[in-house]
Amino acid sequence: MWCRVSMRVLIVPMAAMAETSGPFSRCRLIAKGLKAANMDIATCIAEDVNYKVIDGIKNYRLEVPMPFGLPKFIASKSFPIAQKLGITSRKTVNSFDQVLLFTGNLDYNYLKTSVSTIANVIKEYRPDIVYSEFNISAIIAAKKEKVKLFTTVSYPTQHEYAHDSRLTKNLNRLLCELDLPRVESVLQLFDWADVSFCPSIKELEDIDKPNLFYCGALKDKPKDFHLSNANRDKIVIYMGNGTISANAVFKVAKEAFAGYDVYIASSYLKEGDYRNVHVAPRWNFDELLLEAGVFINHGGQNSVVDGLIYGVPEIVVPGKVFERIFNASGVESNKAGVMLNYKDFNSNTVRAAFERIVNSGEMKDNAKKLGEKLINAGGVNVIINKIKDMNAEL
Repeated sequence: MWCRVSMRVLIVPMAAMAETSGPFSRCRLIAKGLKAANMDIATCIAEDVNYKVIDGIKNYRLEVPMPFGLPKFIASKSFPIAQKLGITSRKTVNSFDQVLLFTGNLDYNYLKTSVSTIANVIKEYRPDIVYSEFNISAIIAAKKEKVKLFTTVSYPTQHEYAHDSRLTKNLNRLLCELDLPRVESVLQLFDWADVSFCPSIKELEDIDKPNLFYCGALKDKPKDFHLSNANRDKIVIYMGNGTISANAVFKVAKEAFAGYDVYIASSYLKEGDYRNVHVAPRWNFDELLLEAGVFINHGGQNSVVDGLIYGVPEIVVPGKVFERIFNASGVESNKAGVMLNYKDFNSNTVRAAFERIVNSGEMKDNAKKLGEKLINAGGVNVIINKIKDMNAEL
């Protein structure tokens, strides 16, 4: 059977002014994996706070959405201040369409502009597949231009799990203008995909939908993982843009973990070494987690998966965000860590959770077992194989 030499894939991750590293980091892993498989890859990424250049891959520029669709000159000044003061973290988030609203991805003007931008990129680059990493504008543009659509999905971002139908006004206005079907909720857009991928496993996210494939961890198996069990005496903390403020995280870390080396990744704290507490905007988690006894995080999908693939039990503090609460409950129900309510985040409860984990062989074993399943699920190779299957059909 005749087969095209190289498939063209355009990858478009969700953009946000806030720190939300999940979509971009998955985009980067997918892009590099597909390129290594000799596919022609381009990206269309907004150069927001999460963006980094991906070597060897052309990027088409996309505008950064402004929170709630505010004018740029207002949002660019007020939003960083609101984050630093912890104002943004106090908001309860009940569904993923609310995330899209808060980040400005549902603003009508932004939707119209970003869909047009991506559609123009499709016409210029002529991809065989558009891969949407939670970017709804990419979904709409792909359907408008009649290009095959792949998406990343997760259990708690499904329409069936939670949605807010009141948020469809701007979206349906644009869909009508583009002669595309209206939706009952924004999250039904993800059901438009020809193929979907969940970067997790059934034990953590049990989704039953056609043309959906689990790929587990997108990262490769950690090198020399067997050597990592010798000295697990570090505590690694990443709370992202969550309910707990960076200052509160720092205070609790100092009080709860005297005598331990603690590494906090935060762009909202001043970088430096404060006796045993070390702060930087970013750490190499692939190195730190090899030596970590506990990983304290906000329950983002990437964070949970990263900790488990290194066999690290977790203390998860999901705050008021629906998806993180779901992920945290998955860690706890699989007995691979402890979930803490944000109201209980203090040095005493965190220290008690830490000691529970340290003294529990079961939690350590379960974290390793889940990590092995995440690694063995196939990763980017699952996506590569589905693209090859599609290539063979063309």
